[in-house]
Amino acid sequence: MPVVTDHAAVPLTPVYTIVIRESGEASVDGHPVDTLPGQDARDAALANIQEKAARLDRPVRVNAKEPDGSTWPLIVDWDGEVTPLEKPHPAPPAPPAARRAPEQAPATAAAPVHHLPPPTGEPVIPGPPPSAPGVDWMAPLPPEYREMLDAVRSADVAGNFPAAEVAAKDLEDALDDAYGASHPYTVNVVAVRANLALRRAAWTTSLELHMRAAWLRHDQQAPRDETLRLARNAHFCWKHLVAQCPKHPGTHDPAQAQQRVQDLLRVLRHVDVEPIIITTTEEWAAKLLPAAS
Repeated sequence: MPVVTDHAAVPLTPVYTIVIRESGEASVDGHPVDTLPGQDARDAALANIQEKAARLDRPVRVNAKEPDGSTWPLIVDWDGEVTPLEKPHPAPPAPPAARRAPEQAPATAAAPVHHLPPPTGEPVIPGPPPSAPGVDWMAPLPPEYREMLDAVRSADVAGNFPAAEVAAKDLEDALDDAYGASHPYTVNVVAVRANLALRRAAWTTSLELHMRAAWLRHDQQAPRDETLRLARNAHFCWKHLVAQCPKHPGTHDPAQAQQRVQDLLRVLRHVDVEPIIITTTEEWAAKLLPAAS
């Protein structure tokens, strides 16, 4: 059942655009969406939007464009609930005309300005370095593991996150035994477990899994955009441990955040995440965590 009943209460911006191509590939706002082994591109695109909603801590607006040219306006919430709309999204109001600034002498070099992002903001992703040769992080799981993966997906689709997490842990253990803890097969399933824990607001578990997946991917020069996404999600989970979130009452745990902040900073520095995220973490740790002692 759709959970967003007051459509007008959802802010008019941003409006994300999902494009599904005839090839089955998907993109969000022009950026290709990576799929996990065995994952449908539509599901991967919606999961991408779901994480954006989680970062904003509210539902977001989406236009989903199908290969036949049809467009479906949707509202997607952080928990994965999708509300179809009968009408297109309203156009946002035009911004007020900018006042002309007084003329100034041209600057010789503009210094970069780093604005502190809000707790659920999304930083800019820097350019990716080359991946390690011979490692295919998008390779599907071998056939003998497809049944275990199907069990994860079935529980996920049914909304039974605890069952999905148990099935994902069984799959991770099997892949660890066969290929090792740092193999892309295994690490990709760790990322699946991290996402499942995030979606049920299990911040401590999700933090640990996101940190582990980001560290292992970085050590093997996996595609950098996904590695940074995992590191940023670790930071996102940690902040929910620090501060109470109205949408998840009772899930914050400043003491746990205090215990894990050094591990988080070690991971963020190890994967060379954006400096503003490291600075934010240090500032939150210095100003907010003494209350946990």
